[in-house]
Amino acid sequence: MEPGAPKRRRWRQLMGVAAGIAAMSVGSGIASAGSGGGTSVPNPVLSDFQCIEKCAGLKAATVGSRIQFRGRDLGAVSEVKFAGAPAVPASVESASAVSAKVPQGATSGVVQLIGPGIALRTSEELKIVAPAAIPDTGSFRLASAQAAPRKTFFDSKKPPSVSYMFQGGAPTDVRVEVINRDTKELVASFVDAAAEPNTANVATWDGRTLDGSLAPNGRYRFRIGNAAGGTAETTAESAFGYYNYRFPIRARHNYGDGFGAGRNHQGQDVFAKCGKPLYAARGGRVQWNKWHGSAGWYVVIDLKGSGVDHMYAHLQKRSHLRKGARVRTGQFIGRIGDTGNASGCHLHFEIWSAPGWYEGGHALPSVRKQLKRWDSWS
Repeated sequence: MEPGAPKRRRWRQLMGVAAGIAAMSVGSGIASAGSGGGTSVPNPVLSDFQCIEKCAGLKAATVGSRIQFRGRDLGAVSEVKFAGAPAVPASVESASAVSAKVPQGATSGVVQLIGPGIALRTSEELKIVAPAAIPDTGSFRLASAQAAPRKTFFDSKKPPSVSYMFQGGAPTDVRVEVINRDTKELVASFVDAAAEPNTANVATWDGRTLDGSLAPNGRYRFRIGNAAGGTAETTAESAFGYYNYRFPIRARHNYGDGFGAGRNHQGQDVFAKCGKPLYAARGGRVQWNKWHGSAGWYVVIDLKGSGVDHMYAHLQKRSHLRKGARVRTGQFIGRIGDTGNASGCHLHFEIWSAPGWYEGGHALPSVRKQLKRWDSWS
């Protein structure tokens, strides 16, 4: 299906497919270059650090405090060198996080991470204080923690949040951790500053991991603790699911013709009753909202942060969304119809690689597989 594409754009698109297809790989729906099966070379990056045990603040500690360093490709870090003291062994928690205890003799200053071919330095100094400056965390007790919504999606109007209450005597900096329920790995960690005791506090996760990348689809749990140290706690109600895409139909449906279908079909048909609502599979901006003789009323959304486009065709009537409008994952974009050249009410859905729909990208044959994955968790 080629609704409304200028001939010059079609010619450029066809010429670009042959040259680019070998360099493209499809994972979560975003085509990426240079992943043709080879082993990528680690590129260690140190992005931040914070005290997580026996702390006087996020970047203030004493002898025996545990400091966590976050970044990318940190698995080969073997030692941590605190200012004024010999290097100590590093504890590798994941490729994104390592930790170490502050040794005797450490003084305030930058900290170094050391390993084979690795020499990283913190951009800020770690402040070393006397043991007497460490506050007593014994009064912190988690009373409740509940995640909402229990199933959430990237770039949706309702990001993953936790409502929690703790017992204590004064406002407290609270450490909020996100844990992968399957691997038990620490995925993210941030501080909710000056949270009030004995009342409901709400903290929101931005969906980013310790190294700043987008968290993968998975089952997660919030864990809550005093930012000054102590053991972080969790509850059964703090569990939630987080996904990068949402299936665009929330009604009984079945799959029709897929990619190719003997007629240059560039997407996947999904049949549902006329008038059933249609939602954005992922957030972005409306690139096109037009009519075409074959596609009927159709909408193209340029996905946030990717250059990949989603195309929705045969809408019952023109979408209320204007060109350039910001759309969130799961937002209503129209209703299923049979406008244009359609036999029965259905959604014709296409996924186009970067730089986008008739802008040099190409329609992805994996569209059916991806839709079924989104369908399985939505």
